[in-house]
Formats: sequence, structure tokens, C-alpha cells
Amino acid sequence: MTTTEEVRHAVLSSAFRSLFESEFGNVCRSLRRLGVHEADLADVAQELFVAVHRRIGELDPARPPRPWLFSFSLRFAANYRRLARNRAPHVDADVRADPADANGEARDLVLRVLADLDFDRRTVLVMHDLEGFGAPEIAEITKAPLNTVYSRLRLAREDFREAAKRLEGKGVAS
Repeated sequence: MTTTEEVRHAVLSSAFRSLFESEFGNVCRSLRRLGVHEADLADVAQELFVAVHRRIGELDPARPPRPWLFSFSLRFAANYRRLARNRAPHVDADVRADPADANGEARDLVLRVLADLDFDRRTVLVMHDLEGFGAPEIAEITKAPLNTVYSRLRLAREDFREAAKRLEGKGVAS
């Protein structure tokens, strides 16, 4: 005979497994866009999903899981960036674009430009323009006032354009 706690554990384990399988790629992409180096990506994602596993019971099944997972990605990327060894500008060798791959070249340029942005602005830009979250959702996840989110987004876009121009001026984009 199974107890209620055993049934709950089985349901949560199944929910975690399904979430992991469906969202691992999205989480890794988000972590990368938030500044986690390719060489460290698997380790950070694993630590993130350990934390998700511990808190899987807090996931509201009536709401989409991506915003909840992105809040984990945001915290783990911020913690990662705080480590002194990760503060130096860095572009992974395996992320550098293959000259014959136009998509890889564009991705490389975007990652380099994102690396130049302030973390709070970068976060809002990634969430809004790359992940597709709305400003109210970003405000909820980041616990920032809605007007602050709009301001950061505007400033991030300006910073992004300026950083892209600087890199193009240095010949990085070509």
C-alpha cells in the first residue's frame, strides 16, 4: 500500500523529469545569453536543476513553467558572474563563429555585445527581446517596478546598438 507522501513524491518526480526533458535546452540557452561561459554551462545548468528539483513542489501547474525557470536562470547567472574568475571578458573557442556559418557569426556577435552590457539591462533585454517575456512578467520575475523594466529595456537597446557599433568599428563583426 502506498502512502499519500509516496504518491506525492512520485507525482513530483514525474513532473520534474518532464520539466527537465522539455526545458533543459531553453535553460541552457538562457544561461548562455545571461553570460555563463560555454565551458561552464553544463555545470551551472546541473546546479540549477538540483535547486529546481528541491523546489518542484512550488511550481504552479496552472502557470507556464518558463518564467519560473527563468527566475532560477537569472539567479544562477548572477551568482556565476559574481565569481571573480568569471569577470574577465571571455568568448569561448567553441562558440566563435565558423566563417562559413552566417548564423554562428551573428550569434557570436550578439554574445559579444551582450557581454558588454550592464547585467540588469542585459537581463531585461534578453528576457524581452530574446525570450519573449512581456514587461509585466519581467517586473514580476526580477521584482523591479514596471517603469524600471521599461527604462532598462530602452537603455539596454541603446547600449546594445552602441556596443555593436564599437565591435564593428574594431572589425569584430566582419
